Amino acid sequence: MQKFIAAFLTVLFLSSSSAYTLAADYQNPPYDGEVCVEHLPEKKGAKVNLVKVTNVSSIIQKENVVEISFAQNFNSKYYKEGDFIQFEFFEDLKTCEGTCLIPKCSSLIAKIVKIQKPRWFSRNAIVCVEFTHIVFPNGKNIPVVAKISGKKDYLQMTGKDTAKKIAAYTLSIGGVGSGLGAAIGVAAGNTITGLIIGGSIGGGVGLVSGIVSPGLHYRAKKGQKLPLVLEENLKIPKM
Repeated sequence: MQKFIAAFLTVLFLSSSSAYTLAADYQNPPYDGEVCVEHLPEKKGAKVNLVKVTNVSSIIQKENVVEISFAQNFNSKYYKEGDFIQFEFFEDLKTCEGTCLIPKCSSLIAKIVKIQKPRWFSRNAIVCVEFTHIVFPNGKNIPVVAKISGKKDYLQMTGKDTAKKIAAYTLSIGGVGSGLGAAIGVAAGNTITGLIIGGSIGGGVGLVSGIVSPGLHYRAKKGQKLPLVLEENLKIPKM
C-alpha cells in the first residue's frame, strides 16, 4: 500500500511539474531581444544595409536591397495574369559578418498581377508582379513585402534591347533594298550606284519599320539577377 501511494505521488508531482513547465513556456516565450546589428553587402539603390540578429531570428530592415535570380528561362509571351514566377537564391544570403540569413536553394514566389503585351511603335511588354513569400529548403515559408528596385518597379526590356531590334530591322530590310538596287544598277550598267541607292532606300524603310513595329516581350534567362527593395522588415526565424 505504501509503495502504491509513493508511486501515485511521484506521478502527480511529475504531471504538475510538466504542466507548470508548459505554462511557463507559454507565458514566457523565447526572448527575441536584439543581440547585435550586422550588415548586408551594399547594393545600388539600398538606403540601409542593416540586419538585426537576435537569439531566435534575423530581421532584415526595410529599404535593404536583396538580389534574387530567375529559377528558369522566362518569356512573357507564354504567361498571363494570375500565373506565378519562381525566383531562387543560388547562393546563401549572408551578412558581411558571416550570419546566414537565407540558405541557397530557397525560392521566392511572385504572382503576375498585370501583363501588357507589346504595342505598336516599339513599346515593349510590361509585367507587373507581386512578391508573396519565400520557401526554404526545409519546406517552411515566410511572407515578404518587396518590389523591384530601380526606376521601374515592373519587368520590361531596356532601351538598348529596343535599339537592337530596330537595328536588326534596318539591316535586314536594308539588305533587301541593296539587292534590289544592285539589280537596278546592273540593268543600268552601274552596279555600285545601284547598291548605294538600294541600300539607302532599304535601310530607311527598315528603320521606319523597326520603329513602327510592335515592341518586345519581356525575356530573362535562368540565373539572371533581379534586385528587390524590401518595403517591410523581413523577419527570418533561425533554422
